[in-house]
Amino acid sequence: MKLSSVVLSLSLALSLVACKDKKEGSEAPSKAEPATKSAEPSEPAAAAGTPVKTDAKALFTEFTTPDADGMALLDKYRPGVTVTGTIKNLGKEESGTPVVLLDAGEGNTMLGWKDDAAAAEKAKAWKVGDSITVTCQVGGAMDKLMQLTDCTP
Repeated sequence: MKLSSVVLSLSLALSLVACKDKKEGSEAPSKAEPATKSAEPSEPAAAAGTPVKTDAKALFTEFTTPDADGMALLDKYRPGVTVTGTIKNLGKEESGTPVVLLDAGEGNTMLGWKDDAAAAEKAKAWKVGDSITVTCQVGGAMDKLMQLTDCTP
């Protein structure tokens, strides 16, 4: 399955979950009230065009909080995210592309690479338990998995 298909599937799933919640009787927030009641914000809103800096656990929590406003979060992270996290699982595809899961507390954050060769070179020094920082685009989150795309190590 192509990465773009995974991202599209995650986006669709987030939309379906939002629609389902509204049908089950949850009220839409009024325009005067904030749309989310997530855990501690990862960082104040980033300057326009600057990736938001956070850690894998806070990012995962923000996107998986039941009453989170998915569209507001996607807008917030449109410039990208610079995320720091601990490698929970590390492997590689047959092509040599590293497969990295960051510990996100209650779930995992999977990284997809912008440049597979550069990521493979950098990953030679990584091991499970290492803390790494990458800059990515947010693909979405569902259940216990979050997807970050176009990551640069």
